[in-house]
Formats: sequence, structure tokens, C-alpha cells
Amino acid sequence: MTGTLTEERFKEQCEALVAFSDKINDGWEMRRDLDDIYIVKKVKLPVVFRDDNNKNPGVPANTISVKEAESDDDSSEDQITLEDSDPCPFSPSSHLVTFEYHVVYSTSYTVPVLYFNAWFSTGKLLTVEEVWKLAPPCSDRYSYITQIEHPILARPFYELHPCRTEQLMGQMGSSEGDTYLVSWISSMGRDVGLSLDVRYAMSGT
Repeated sequence: MTGTLTEERFKEQCEALVAFSDKINDGWEMRRDLDDIYIVKKVKLPVVFRDDNNKNPGVPANTISVKEAESDDDSSEDQITLEDSDPCPFSPSSHLVTFEYHVVYSTSYTVPVLYFNAWFSTGKLLTVEEVWKLAPPCSDRYSYITQIEHPILARPFYELHPCRTEQLMGQMGSSEGDTYLVSWISSMGRDVGLSLDVRYAMSGT
């Protein structure tokens, strides 16, 4: 069916993406739970929460991998110890937030699903209202970004609901192709600060 992905192809593409990530030190990791696999990435993002009275997007495009931030002797100390009430160095009104993204396969929808959590440097999790303020104002964030139990870890995560994925990927002409997962992450992740290096597309992953 156009716009969907089989579980077998999902696993193959996860393995290919993580293998390429290892080559470019991009931070994606493979996780396994019995027969299930999923991929995970942590990044630190300077976030300016969007005000509904203006049209500023919530998440800037630039990202910092957690591995990169923690290994940078010149800047990691300041970045990691910032309080959630203090602005981070990237903008006078921004806060440094850690995001953990999980890409999990849905057997019900036969598509990947993006789950994530986000917290300030104090460890305080973002509220659902703060998460909604990350998405562009044109998106229907209230209906498709929800808090739900992670299907494998059984603890609360935010989910980008997969009900639109098949249609979106079908419109993009993606169905079972080798680049399905990369195209999907690039399309779905941007609303919550997840972006992919252009080298993934160039590699044909």
C-alpha cells in the first residue's frame, strides 16, 4: 500500500540509518526489546517558545548532539548547567532543552511513529503546553502531538500521531523505498526540532 512500510523494511532501514550515523558521528543508536527494534537520538536545542501572539517558530534549526555537547571542553560546562529559567547562549530569550527522540514501528498503522521527551537542564520535563509551542503556528499541533504511553518502555512520552503518515508519504511518492525512513524523519521531525544531516539523503540511506 502506498505510503506505508513493512516492519521488515523498517528494521532494515533503521540498521542502515544507524550504520551511516556511526560513520558521520551523528548520534543515532539502535535499541532492542525482544523482537522489537527502535532507534533513538538525543540532542540539545536552544529553544525559544513561540508566542501565540506572534508567528515566531519554537525550535531553531541548529541542533547540538548530546555527545557533541558533552565532549566539547570549551562550552559543555556552561551549556549543561544552565537553569531552565536562564537563557542559553544562542539567543537572549532561548533555553537549552534536551530532546530524546524514539522512532518506533506501529503494526496498527504500518508506518514509523515518532515519540519524544524533552527536559530543561534542571531535569524538569516540558509540559504539553510548552511542547505545543514548539510546533509551527500553521500546524494542528493540538490534535497530533499528544502525551501517551511509550509502546515499548511503558512510560509517558509525547507522540506525533501516525494517522497522517500514510497520506503524507504517499503524496511524497515514498512507499517501501530505501529512503522512506529518511524522508519521513525529515518531514515529521521538523515540527519538534528533529532534523537530519543532508548527507543522509545524498547517501541513499
